[in-house]
Amino acid sequence: MKPRRTSALALAFAAGVSSFAVSCGSADSDAGAGATSAQISITDPWSRQPAETQTNTAVYGVVANQTDDDVRVVSASSPATGTVELHETLMDDNGAMSMQEVPDGFVVRSGDTFTFEPGGPHIMMLGIDPASYPDPVEVTLEFETGESITFQAEVRMIDGGVEEMDDSMSSS
Repeated sequence: MKPRRTSALALAFAAGVSSFAVSCGSADSDAGAGATSAQISITDPWSRQPAETQTNTAVYGVVANQTDDDVRVVSASSPATGTVELHETLMDDNGAMSMQEVPDGFVVRSGDTFTFEPGGPHIMMLGIDPASYPDPVEVTLEFETGESITFQAEVRMIDGGVEEMDDSMSSS
């Protein structure tokens, strides 16, 4: 599945939505407001509230790259769990959906955005305790350059749709 690409106008809008800046590795942010590190930002970060019996959930948001170079998101981490993976959602010829880890991460092209979204690329949180899942949840994205962005993702309740399949789809 290919990442969603947007125009320069959308990039400018996404950059404007980010209401504050944090230093690399810092988490001094409001839930869901976004984060900026140098010229890389994330806007509208959110996570799906896990159901009582689910031990997996996902985090979404839009990463904007305002640098002159492509950047690669290579990993993610969170104090909410010891296992966080970058995933993609695939559909086979029969219409069955599955997820798989993307160990090489995702490229965010220079001057473009990359969207982590339900039914597409996402940040997968594995082995969580739904009873103590924090709201907001802190997540750090790490880049191939060694830079990182730490942000707070608002936790949202989801009723039906593709989002509910995140926990039930097979990981291959």
